[in-house]
Amino acid sequence: MPEPRKAHPYYLYDAIHAQPSLIEKVLARRAAIERAADAVAAKERITFVGIGTSLHAAQLAEFWMRDRSAGRIRIHIEQPFELVHYPVALGRDDAVIVITHTGTTTWSIEALRMARAAGALTVAITGEMSGEAIRGADFHLETCDQEASFAYTKSYTTALAAIAILVLRVAERRKLLAEAKSFDALAHVPTLMSKALALEPQVREFARTMATLSRINLFGSGAVWATAREAALKIKESCYIAAEGFETEEILHGPFSEVDSRVAIIGLLTGNSGDDRGRAILRAAGELKTLRAAIAIPPANREISAEQIFVVPESAGWLAAFVHLVPLQLLTYYMALERGLNPDTGRQDQPAHAAAAKHYKY
Repeated sequence: MPEPRKAHPYYLYDAIHAQPSLIEKVLARRAAIERAADAVAAKERITFVGIGTSLHAAQLAEFWMRDRSAGRIRIHIEQPFELVHYPVALGRDDAVIVITHTGTTTWSIEALRMARAAGALTVAITGEMSGEAIRGADFHLETCDQEASFAYTKSYTTALAAIAILVLRVAERRKLLAEAKSFDALAHVPTLMSKALALEPQVREFARTMATLSRINLFGSGAVWATAREAALKIKESCYIAAEGFETEEILHGPFSEVDSRVAIIGLLTGNSGDDRGRAILRAAGELKTLRAAIAIPPANREISAEQIFVVPESAGWLAAFVHLVPLQLLTYYMALERGLNPDTGRQDQPAHAAAAKHYKY
């Protein structure tokens, strides 16, 4: 690991800004990813496996496969700990795709071994210079260099780029790709993310208000449900603020009871049919004197009741997972700075957390 930084710019900041160029590199390696996808397409069942940030990537893989094939390809997702301890029957008709940036995550490795022992086709999606054990997969797809920050950022979005190629190719090979221009749309992601980074001054200003709150709730549907969950995880890791990411309708079924003036709520609007419900939730939160923010593409930026609206570049709905994430990453970073925190450490530099870490390993 490189030497810790003690001031802005921290490693997390560098990772956020590096994403467009790193994703371009992944997209340029499309042929290698498609070879793995061709093998996966021949299997009857596809299982994506991940934990933490990688679980959110697996969630998006499931959504993308459903969305890009008009629901004609069925896959499922698993957490590796659950898969190992409460296994499903795997065999030669299965493809198991394990997502782990370091390639050293204990239960991800065990899940891969279990799948191989059962005769399943295995694919590992990892960062560069990953752990040796994960390299036993039938296909090993590398994304980017290892993270220097505890809060994984570039590893998430580059893994998403690789997964998107894989998903599109599987649907194409099965002659189920619902939209022929999907690959062209994916090629524009680096440019869209670069444009979203221009929101940084606006985000930095809003972070001053957000950083004082005790809890942050985020919500979204479709492609940005996983984005809401991923952003909440990063807020926990870097800012040490309680945060939760919900599916749009889910937030009304219990979680809304905790919403009050001590809470911020962030809605992700993508121009899909769920946006009207999202607008209603933001209006309702206003009755509770809750600080409200929204992230929306231009066509969805209407009739939004919020104290802050971040307008991101318009993208295909399924690609909102990339674009809507950028202001949330920047918001997390600047909230950490406002709270006087180093967003890279995940508290591993604090004696109590270091002592606690001795009782477990990843």
